[in-house]
Amino acid sequence: MESARVAAAVRQIMDETASRATRAGRNVLMLAWFEDEMGALPRNPGDYDIISMTAPLGGLCGDASCPDADRTVFLALYFMTDRFVQSLMPIADEDSPLFHMLTTTAAKRHPVRRVSTPDPNKELMIDLFAAAAVAYVERHDGWEQLVEALGVAIIALVSPVIPEEAPKGADEVLAVILQEISAHPESVSLSALARRYSYSTTYLSELIHEHCGMTFTQLVAEQRMDRAAMLLRATNLPVREVARQVGYSGTSNFYRTFRARFGCGPAEYRAGAKK
Repeated sequence: MESARVAAAVRQIMDETASRATRAGRNVLMLAWFEDEMGALPRNPGDYDIISMTAPLGGLCGDASCPDADRTVFLALYFMTDRFVQSLMPIADEDSPLFHMLTTTAAKRHPVRRVSTPDPNKELMIDLFAAAAVAYVERHDGWEQLVEALGVAIIALVSPVIPEEAPKGADEVLAVILQEISAHPESVSLSALARRYSYSTTYLSELIHEHCGMTFTQLVAEQRMDRAAMLLRATNLPVREVARQVGYSGTSNFYRTFRARFGCGPAEYRAGAKK
């Protein structure tokens, strides 16, 4: 990417940050400043999760001869927290550092992810942030989706070095468990969750019922049907494949559960959704 475009984008973001023109309410925000001019993160402008990095301006722009090339820039990318977690949880392997980071995020308010990227990945992280800055400032069609996609790549890159913080209270743990059920309804099990979070299956079952007003089995079935409805609306997958993707080995139980949830069969639901 042209160094002049990156430099102009970063400086425009710095100007917007200094003038407090943060455009709160968007799905993504970017803030930037010279680190020697601001010692701490500004107040979080809303319900956002933050990923950030520092780099010399010259390294960020790829031009060691640019003005202020040696001054360190702090560049922060803000995601709407709920959207951020919901979009990534379904694609995160449940044993991965990314999944553990997301489940921690699900139980917290406005976590800040400022990490030191391992040296082999530093150049790639700088390139991703530079591309995000240019997309953010130039605002071509689909720019928010592009910045979000670059943010996903950044999160995947840094997640192995984000320190894990275990949830502490029962309410926080339950929030994480419910997020995990929502992310993987096709494969989640009560016994596995109980082992993971050091609960008895009986206690966890009662906790879920008290909080949600339904049993674990009912909750999982509801999440599976919601996922199935989304697949029917958004794809042309055969009903049998939709059933398989949401955790059913055959279609008879799937059809029965789907009809109980939506009052019609999958094919009828799909036809109505596409009118």
